[in-house]
Parts: sequence; structure tokens; C-alpha cells
Amino acid sequence: MPREPPWQAEWGLPPVNYGLIPDCYNPADQGALDAIWANREPIPVGTWLEGQVLGMVWLCDGDHKIILGEPQNLPSLDLDALWRWFRGRQPRLTNADEAEAFIHSLELS
Repeated sequence: MPREPPWQAEWGLPPVNYGLIPDCYNPADQGALDAIWANREPIPVGTWLEGQVLGMVWLCDGDHKIILGEPQNLPSLDLDALWRWFRGRQPRLTNADEAEAFIHSLELS
């Protein structure tokens, strides 16, 4: 039986639509770059979406999360729930320019 990832046991499921950006490697967790879709409507697992880079959840361990979607949907993110989910990792919200700069600093896989 597969073991559940350690983060899932500790934190539970994310309070947002959470996925990844393929072909973009994040050395902080040695995997694909994590992404948050800015919309409160649930997105089915396996759905491919394209959206604008709206910002980033910056984390002290470098495992930042890119926020994607439509600009009008950014205020719909439950930031209080995100901050609780990332507690202990000093989360902060950055703007789109800082998020883009982070993406461009990463290796493509």
C-alpha cells in the first residue's frame, strides 16, 4: 500500500486548488513547481488550466507556490486558510513581477 506523503499527514489537504507547473523544476523540494489556481470553485483532479501569473506564496524554505488564474479571481483566494496551512513557514504574498522572476530563475526539466 502506498504511503501518504509526509506533508499530507502533517497538513492535510490544501485549502485551495493546488497543482503543479510541468517542466519547471523547483530545487527546494526537488520536484515540479507547485501552483495555486485562484478560484474558490473546485477544479477536478487532472484538469489542465492556463492562466496569468498573479503572484506567489513565498515560503522561508524556498518551496514557493505560484498563483495562477484570472486577475479578478485573486481576491477570492482564502489567504487566512493558506497562512494557517503554511504556518511555521513564514508565508507572504508577493506580486506577479516577483513570481515571474522566481519562475525565470528555475531550471526547465
